[in-house]
Amino acid sequence: MFDDREKVLKLEVRKKIMKEIAKSPGIHFRELQRRTKLAVGSLQYHLDVLQKVHLIKTVKKGKFVRFFPVIGEQTEEEKETLSFLRDDSVRKIVLLLLSKEQVNNKQISDFLALSPSTVSFHLQKLEEGGLIVKHRQGRQTFFSLIEPEKARELLIGYKKSFLDDMVDSFVEVWQEV
Repeated sequence: MFDDREKVLKLEVRKKIMKEIAKSPGIHFRELQRRTKLAVGSLQYHLDVLQKVHLIKTVKKGKFVRFFPVIGEQTEEEKETLSFLRDDSVRKIVLLLLSKEQVNNKQISDFLALSPSTVSFHLQKLEEGGLIVKHRQGRQTFFSLIEPEKARELLIGYKKSFLDDMVDSFVEVWQEV
C-alpha cells in the first residue's frame, strides 16, 4: 500500500491537492477546487485516487463533504470541530461566543445580520455537535461554548486556512493578551 501512495503522489497535481488538504483540514470540495484551480471532474478523480490509497479521509457533514489528511495531528473531535468552523456563519458564532462567553439568539442574530430562525438552525447544529450548551436565565436562553480553549486553539492553529478577517483579528487580539 505504501508503494501505491508513493506512486500516487508522483503527480504534481495530487501533491498540490494534498498540500491544500493538509493546510486546511476539513476543507470542502468547492473551496478546494477554487484554491487548486482544477476542473470539477479532474479534482473529483484525483480525490477518489487519494482516498482509495488512504491518503485522505472524507467526512460528510450536512450538504458538504469535507476532506482531511489520514496522517495528521487532528483527533476525531478536532476534525468534527474543524468541520463546524469551516462554515462562515458557525465560525462567526463561535468567535462571538469566545469574546462574550454567553449570548442569546437575538444578540447573535443582530451580530451576524441573520434571521433568528437561521441562527437557531446553526445553534442547533452546534449543540448537537457538542460544541455549545444552552442554559436559561429567567425567560432568556443563553448559549456558551463547552470547551472554549479547544475552539481557540483550533482557530489560532489553522488561522491561515480560514481566509477570514474576523479570525485574523481575533488571533491578533488573543496573542497580545
